[in-house]
Amino acid sequence: MKTIFSMIRFMIRAIWSLFWGLFWTLALSFALMVGILFFSGKTGKGMDGVSRAVETVVNQVEAYLNRDGSFGSPSDQTAQDGVTTDGHTATGARWDQPKATVYIDPTIDRAFVRAYQEAVKAWNQTGAFTFQFVKTEEEADVILTQMDDATVSAAGEAESQTNVLTNRFQKVTVRLNRHYLLSWKYGYSNQRIVNTAEHELGHAIGLDHNEEESVMQSAGSFYSIQEMDIQAVRQLYKE
Repeated sequence: MKTIFSMIRFMIRAIWSLFWGLFWTLALSFALMVGILFFSGKTGKGMDGVSRAVETVVNQVEAYLNRDGSFGSPSDQTAQDGVTTDGHTATGARWDQPKATVYIDPTIDRAFVRAYQEAVKAWNQTGAFTFQFVKTEEEADVILTQMDDATVSAAGEAESQTNVLTNRFQKVTVRLNRHYLLSWKYGYSNQRIVNTAEHELGHAIGLDHNEEESVMQSAGSFYSIQEMDIQAVRQLYKE
C-alpha cells in the first residue's frame, strides 16, 4: 500500500513540475516575443509601445491557434497567397469638399482602432483633407470597421455609395482584414497596418491606385503618406 501511495505522490509531483515548467516556458517565450517587438521599435515607445507589442503577440498567437498552425516565412506566404492592399476600381468619385465625418466601430480590434486614429491624424496633418470624428454611425460619412475574410486576397477595402449623377460620395465603409493584418504568417508590422489604414482612407478621399512610392501604391502597404499623395488630393479637390 505504501508503494502505491508513493507512486501516486511521485506522479502528482511530476505532473505538477511539468505543468509549472510548461507555464514558465510559455510565459518567458511570450515575454521574449513582446521584448523583441518592442525593442525593434515597430510598436512605438514607452508604455504605449509595450501595450501594442503585447496586443500584437496576443493577436498573432490567436490567429495561429485559430487557423492551420503553420508558420513559415511571412514574405514567402505573402507572395504565394497573392495578398494585395485591396482590389479598388477607379471611379473618379470624391466628396463635394475636402472634408468628411468619420466614425470608428468600437467593437473592432484595438490594434485597428489605433491604426485608424493614427491614419486619420496623418491625413489631417497634411492640410489637404480633413476628417472629423463623430460619435454615432448615423452622423458619419466614412465608417471605419474590420472584416475577417480569407476568401479575398485583400488586406483592406473601401466600399463606397456614390451619387451616379454627380459622381460624389454619399457614404464610404472602410474595412481592415484581420485575417491578414493580424496573422503571424503574413508578418504585418504595426507601421504597415497603419499604412494600410492610410491607403484605404485615401480611397475614401477619392484617390486611386498608382505604382509610385506612394501610400496609394497598389502592390502593398510599404509607404505612408507621401508628398505626391498630398498633391494628388489637392488636385482632386481643385475647383
